[in-house]
Amino acid sequence: MSYTSFGYLFLFLPLVWVLWAVLPRRGRPAVLLAASLLFYWISSGRYLIWMLAAAAVTWLTGLLLGRLDTLSATTRPELSPAGRKTFKKQLTGAKRLAVGGGAAVLLGVFLWLKYWPFAARSIAALLDRMPGALSLTVPSYVLPLGISFVTLMAVGYLVDVYRGSCRPAAHYWQVLSFLCFWPHVVEGPFDRWDSLSGPLLDPPRPSYKNLTFGVQRVVWGLFKKMVIADRANMYVKAVFDDYTQYSGLAVVVGTLLYTLQLYAEFSGCMDIVLGSAECFGIPLAENFRQPFFSRTVGEFWRRWHITLGAWLREYLFQPLILSGPWKSLGKFCRTRLGAAAGRSLPVWAALGVTWVAIGWWHGAGWLYLVYGLYYFFWQLLGEIFEPIFTARIPRLAELRSRRWYRLFQVLRTCLLVLGGMLIFRANGTKAAIAMFRSLTVPYAGSLLIQLDARDLAVLAVGAVLLLAVDLLHEKGIAIRQRLAAAPLVLRWAVYIAGVLAILIFGAYGDNYDPAGFIYAQF
Repeated sequence: MSYTSFGYLFLFLPLVWVLWAVLPRRGRPAVLLAASLLFYWISSGRYLIWMLAAAAVTWLTGLLLGRLDTLSATTRPELSPAGRKTFKKQLTGAKRLAVGGGAAVLLGVFLWLKYWPFAARSIAALLDRMPGALSLTVPSYVLPLGISFVTLMAVGYLVDVYRGSCRPAAHYWQVLSFLCFWPHVVEGPFDRWDSLSGPLLDPPRPSYKNLTFGVQRVVWGLFKKMVIADRANMYVKAVFDDYTQYSGLAVVVGTLLYTLQLYAEFSGCMDIVLGSAECFGIPLAENFRQPFFSRTVGEFWRRWHITLGAWLREYLFQPLILSGPWKSLGKFCRTRLGAAAGRSLPVWAALGVTWVAIGWWHGAGWLYLVYGLYYFFWQLLGEIFEPIFTARIPRLAELRSRRWYRLFQVLRTCLLVLGGMLIFRANGTKAAIAMFRSLTVPYAGSLLIQLDARDLAVLAVGAVLLLAVDLLHEKGIAIRQRLAAAPLVLRWAVYIAGVLAILIFGAYGDNYDPAGFIYAQF
């Protein structure tokens, strides 16, 4: 079931809300769980079994960790001080074994289904180049809906319980509700148990404000997806799928429109799902914060897909930095290369691992490794030259405070991001290289590829509107709150205008080929 489908918008979501609102408070969590399971079954069919199993592993591992924590808190007066110390050490080892085992099961299934076919293809290609009759059967799997998001949320929950950041859920249905909650199961965001479990398991009373604010956000997300992203997809698909026929300005426009498409689609999906959850008074984590106003590549990724970056920073990057091998690497670098290298090289190595994880999380293929390393290269370059520029250009801090220099930084970052977007959308590494090379070849054909002048005009107006809204948010202006405080006539004029814009300018029907949500495949 798509978030933009008639069934979701006019049947599923309103019917679930009405049922949720009329039932007593104790029955509302059951409505949300039943709706989530129904949504998952409609969208993924038999793969609901995987969701039920993943939730069971997560719940049981969390209970075991909670039990070990309880034992660790006992004083055990019958033991000597040395015995108590040994006992606690054994329990710590048991906790590590438990969290490692639970995470290994969850990640093992995820890695097998998502990455083994890619690994098998790579090994098979290598075997084909070797003498002999060696061969390898390459499997093909259909991934369960939301496996990348659900797996990482489940692992994050286990690590939080292990660290003592949250208490384990007492009941299986609670963990299942958290993992399969329908607004975040397709494309995220990555939600945390400690922030979501309260309103999810003990929902607030129905609220007119929550309902209207939620519907506002859903409409804005539909506008971004259906008016902007789905229309841009026509041009983007033509250029990238038949890239040998296009060069120069056509590739530049295609990359610009893909960047617009991906931002409008992904952030639009987040608006729809966050708005859906807001109707029920459940706050999901924000996933975007005006990323195209960033001054550096690192800042861009702190504003783009925020919850993925936060997850990798907390559960991958920081544990690597604090691990024994990384501390040994730092000690080795300090001894052989000096104090500065001892501080920097382990951090850069952990940063490299994190960017490889970001790249391959997006997809199983060499292209996604190149995608991650592309951003790692630019961020590493900034880390290396930042102290050099700061030391050698005394006026650098003053320059950075000036508006023109900030604009230069934003434009520079946008240019680097466009390069990353071209890699991300290309149909393979060879195609990406060919498209970069084609940028130097003039294009003599028409730029009206699959779209007419009216379509391009709608895209231009939509892009300007998207930029204006982001600019207001960047300046700290709360648009929805101001709209809620506006006179009734003005408010409803805006609502009706938004709906009419979707109905009139939405890219649907026989002349368009709307794309599914891009991040749903990850």
